[in-house]
Amino acid sequence: IFASQGYFGGIVALEDDDDFEAFLKKQGCEVEEQRGLKWAVIENNVLLGFNDDRAMIMGPAVGSELDALRNTVATCLKQKDSESGKQSRIYKLLDQRKEPVAISSNLSTLPKELLSEYLSYLPDDLPLDDLDVMAGFTAQKERLGLSFAFATENESLNKQMDKVNKVFDKIEGSLVRTTPPSPLFHIVMNVDGEKLLERLREDKTLRTALLALNMIFDLDMVVKSIDGDVALTCPEYSDELPSLLFQAEVENDKFMKKVNDWNDAPTKAMGINFYSQDKHNAMCTVAGMPVYFGTRDNRLSISNTESLVKADAYADVKAKMAEEMKGNRLYAVLNMDKLRPIVGQYAPESKQFLDLFDRLTLSVTDVREMRFELVTREGVNLLQVLKEKAKE
Repeated sequence: IFASQGYFGGIVALEDDDDFEAFLKKQGCEVEEQRGLKWAVIENNVLLGFNDDRAMIMGPAVGSELDALRNTVATCLKQKDSESGKQSRIYKLLDQRKEPVAISSNLSTLPKELLSEYLSYLPDDLPLDDLDVMAGFTAQKERLGLSFAFATENESLNKQMDKVNKVFDKIEGSLVRTTPPSPLFHIVMNVDGEKLLERLREDKTLRTALLALNMIFDLDMVVKSIDGDVALTCPEYSDELPSLLFQAEVENDKFMKKVNDWNDAPTKAMGINFYSQDKHNAMCTVAGMPVYFGTRDNRLSISNTESLVKADAYADVKAKMAEEMKGNRLYAVLNMDKLRPIVGQYAPESKQFLDLFDRLTLSVTDVREMRFELVTREGVNLLQVLKEKAKE
């Protein structure tokens, strides 16, 4: 399937052109032979041309446009590989995809109204035709997968992306044992705190925000201590403020000795108070709401629920989750069992669909590539379910 010169089109391999011709005639299409090819016009505006091993369709077009399109289709069907689109950059990228269903395009050819929000994140001086985008879809017995990726030969943009990759290293899975069992959602990265601060300070707005936060407490000292996996977890959904747990591997907890020093006049004026409980645990109140934080075994924990900060390793060690997240630069998982009651309140018709799945995951191996996967519940054969649905 492709889009070119304002037309949509597609090419398909044929096993038997006589059978294909018979099929077209059975559908009421007139087939004629011309220029060594066979032709049919579908719905008066879509041109179909085919030979003994492939068929090509393009449109919509009417009148003289159809005649001009006939020249294009004939040229494409007769050309050699060396003359075809197979030599283009986006085809070569498409050929690298491993998914059975894949698509590639150049950003400059996509509708700008669909991309306006995302284009704002790109450098102003980046030509859109420098950026190629790809997607791929897979369907297996136990999962559905959807991948997105982009590639560029723009040296400046590649350098920027490589810088981001250096800030976010590959996940080790070390925080899994202290993650509450079967959480609603769990997001993990591996962060070099010092490099992260450097990147954040390159943005004027973020630099100003960092200065403001450092007036409240020594944020720089805390962030610089982070070196390793970082995770944000929501154990359960709540109609009120849900419990959240932030964890990070730290090189040291020297910042814990500074807690009482953060209670200066500006901090108190903003309604924030810090309290040191012991050398490894502390809390603060923000407008009367408590936030607990502490360190243990080179791990920083922050939560609005004290028991989550002081919890030891859980008996439910999620080895499978750890294996799935390892090697990614970002990994997120959404628990369908926990999500189902929430969605059921607002979209009860989706329950039957959600019942098929155990979790939704997002994996990012590189800033240029991400993959979403819907993983089925144990014992569910997704391909069989889809086959049965198709028969209905």
